[in-house]
Amino acid sequence: MYRLGIDVGGTNTDAIILDEEHQVVSFVKRHTSLDVGSGIEAALSAVLDDSGIDPKQINAVMLGTTQSPTPLSNVKKSLKSVSCA
Repeated sequence: MYRLGIDVGGTNTDAIILDEEHQVVSFVKRHTSLDVGSGIEAALSAVLDDSGIDPKQINAVMLGTTQSPTPLSNVKKSLKSVSCA
C-alpha cells in the first residue's frame, strides 16, 4: 500500500507518493491554479501517471494547504479517484 500527499502552496502544488518503507516513489510539482481544485487535479494526475501505481493501492491521502478552506470544498471531486481502504 502507498500514501499520497498533496501540498497546495501559493506558487506550486506538490504531490508525492510514498511506499510502505516511507521511500519516495514519485514526486511532482505543478503550478497552483486560481481555482485550486484544477491544480490539485493536475498534480494528482501527474504523480499517479509518473508512479504507475493503481489508485486502489493508495490507503492514505494527506492534504496540506496555505489556501482558504472555502475553495477547497470542491477538492473532494479531485480525490474521488483515489480509494482509501
